[in-house]
Amino acid sequence: GGAYDPITNSHLTCASEIVHSDAADEVWLVPCGPRPDKPGLTTSPLHRYVMCQIAVNTSFSPDFAIKVSDIECFQDEALFTYDLFSKLKDENPGMDFVFVIGSDWLQSSTNISSWQSKNQSWKPGDPEDQKSIVTGDQLLREFDFLVVQRPGYIVERTPEDPTGLKRFGPRLSWLSMPDQMTFIEGNLSSTEIRNRVDSGWRMQDSAEHGMLHTIEGLVPTGVLSYIRRGKLYAPC
Repeated sequence: GGAYDPITNSHLTCASEIVHSDAADEVWLVPCGPRPDKPGLTTSPLHRYVMCQIAVNTSFSPDFAIKVSDIECFQDEALFTYDLFSKLKDENPGMDFVFVIGSDWLQSSTNISSWQSKNQSWKPGDPEDQKSIVTGDQLLREFDFLVVQRPGYIVERTPEDPTGLKRFGPRLSWLSMPDQMTFIEGNLSSTEIRNRVDSGWRMQDSAEHGMLHTIEGLVPTGVLSYIRRGKLYAPC
């Protein structure tokens, strides 16, 4: 799942554009559980889940096809991607799941085929290096991927591979909008929000009156209020 630490207006814009594109019947936001690979992720899964629910329920109409799933965030640890999609498939046998990624994940620094999963056969006493197994190839074979173009992250296209996606796997496709629609990009990161909140809390006015004008308009109003009430991302 995603960290959503916190969820931003850009997350919501991307999710809604996927619905508008008709590339999926529904979009599920899946906040992750504890992430050993992200030691900086200190906001509790409950806070991140609640912020996602607030964002979705205050930004969209009740029948709009975006929902928040708790399939992972209350687990003892985050699920590896293949394990998450296998769990989703097992628990929802009538549904086909598509993994949404940005073009930044198709750069030379990332190799999806090398991604790992938890080795369910591992037991205490077995070699530590066998606790995980490579399942990236299975992920690429068994599930569809929807790729969103991210600003600054180009995927090379060739005459042999006009989409530029074939070399990554057989089931990747670009997000495309219907005629007369242009995809609305958002390039706002949760990191930027956290940095601005940290700066905001350090301002005397914000500290005394609980105001965080530094992120006004960048997160849903309800999420802003939740951050203020819980003093999330405040400097230690």
